[in-house]
Amino acid sequence: MGFIFCRQVPQAPSIVRWRTPSPSWFKLNTDGSSLGNLGLAEAAGIIRDSAGHVHLAFQFALGAGTSVLAELTVAWQEMELALTHGLAPLVVEVDARTVISLLKSRASGKWEVQHLIMRIVCLQQLLMADVQHVLREANGAADHLAKEVASLQLTRVLYHDDITGVLRGIVCLDRQGVPHLRRG
Repeated sequence: MGFIFCRQVPQAPSIVRWRTPSPSWFKLNTDGSSLGNLGLAEAAGIIRDSAGHVHLAFQFALGAGTSVLAELTVAWQEMELALTHGLAPLVVEVDARTVISLLKSRASGKWEVQHLIMRIVCLQQLLMADVQHVLREANGAADHLAKEVASLQLTRVLYHDDITGVLRGIVCLDRQGVPHLRRG
């Protein structure tokens, strides 16, 4: 009996970049995660205008939860902030395909998830929001904010003048259209 050796053909890397929303639109990028199932969860998001300028960002520690719950919570919280600050119409970019599927089907077996889905659907109508999937590599600013909150365990809203350091650099590179490589 012989062995069959299958060699996986490597895929060429693709170029990915953050794209500005259409003129007069705003874009919300979100990221949520948890350390394991029902681990410490955190979430963050950032809203920018069609010139790529930051209007606000949000970081918060959620306590125990799942990554899906964190992703949905940050989308809901940031959409609430967008509504409060008049940041509409809005493109919402989420890097979790599961969340996109849940929002399209508008159904989940868990009440806490279903509750968030219905809130987001309502906010979508109020904000004329379009929820889309984004590749992780084009979601660097939200990813950075989420990693930062994981180490600090804080909750805060940041405005344009509060954006400093590494985050300011990421936002500047995004605004200039600097690409990222996505491997296979």
